[in-house]
Amino acid sequence: MSISFSGVNSQKQNAPKQPKFRNKGFFAAQYATSAITAPLGFVSPLLIKGMRKVSKLSEQESSMLSNAVQKGLDVSGLAKKGVQVHTMEEMALPSIKDVFGLLKKVPETVDDVFDTVIEKFDIFGKFSEADKPALDVIKKEMESNKLLKFIKKVMPQPKKAVEGIEEFRGALEDMSAKQTGSMFKFGLNAAFFPNVNAIITPSKSLRTSVFHEMGHALNFNGGGVLKALQKFRPAAMIIPSLVMTAALLNKRKTTDEKLENNSVKNVVQNGLDGIKKHAGLISAAAMLPVVLEEGIASLRGQALAKNLVKSGELTQEIFKKVKLTNLGGFASYALAMVAAGVGAKLTIDIKDKIQEKYEQKKLAKFEEKQAKQAAKANK
Repeated sequence: MSISFSGVNSQKQNAPKQPKFRNKGFFAAQYATSAITAPLGFVSPLLIKGMRKVSKLSEQESSMLSNAVQKGLDVSGLAKKGVQVHTMEEMALPSIKDVFGLLKKVPETVDDVFDTVIEKFDIFGKFSEADKPALDVIKKEMESNKLLKFIKKVMPQPKKAVEGIEEFRGALEDMSAKQTGSMFKFGLNAAFFPNVNAIITPSKSLRTSVFHEMGHALNFNGGGVLKALQKFRPAAMIIPSLVMTAALLNKRKTTDEKLENNSVKNVVQNGLDGIKKHAGLISAAAMLPVVLEEGIASLRGQALAKNLVKSGELTQEIFKKVKLTNLGGFASYALAMVAAGVGAKLTIDIKDKIQEKYEQKKLAKFEEKQAKQAAKANK
């Protein structure tokens, strides 16, 4: 018995061809979203400006806060855990004129290059001997970074001693520490460094956020779920980017029907479609652990500060500044979470509209060409 495949071949030959569509709108959608959401970018600096303003302390209040912080470390048990608090002497932000004036300087010889880089960097903060403990904390935190450890491990090392190499590395590490330290030097941030178990605050602005940072220290040193939430922070920064990349590389639209054939290819595609459809929700949800841990840190820090008010270590006026500073900090994280979700949803909607417009235009041209070929064949 013989089997003829002529019918199958005929069906394949007669099957109408479909145009092939490329992925469109990958960059355009992101640019459009950036333009639309640009006003949101001004909110965070305004919050920081407000926090800097409400956290200002008089000399008497600053002295009282220093004593209260030490008392708080003792009564909370953080001192026994090895937690230390350092301040960095604050200075005014450099003007635009200062920055451009310094950048005009050009090294005359090769030997001056590195010194010039250091000099240029110093526009981001003139660090004094009093800042050394805080800079040492930053260096130790950087040394404990797993990624940096891996890079150092895989980087080729010189087989023999190179004159000045250790001094060069030391200067480079010092410059990196100062780069990170500039945000404290200019009173723009306060932070808890978990790997070193230390807190750094500026000497003037945002000092009242020290209790929030002590809340982070309590979460970290207490272990359990709260410590796990802190460790999730790096993933929370990466997940939204990965989700958006996968979504924007997917040319299928969120309105396209689900593929019914349960082949491996279709199952994977349906999964990618699901990620794209819920990209906004996933991006926002990825930041939820960070926002949650930030809120808990504020509440625990405020509870500690409130007890210090009861014992007479702090005044109600300073406590009010603590609460306002914490509120501004939490609002910035909550805003970032909302912006991540809304931005992702908006970007995908714009991308899909670009893709749909492109497909409709190409399909119309394709059908027009098919019609002309059919008319020509029927003559």
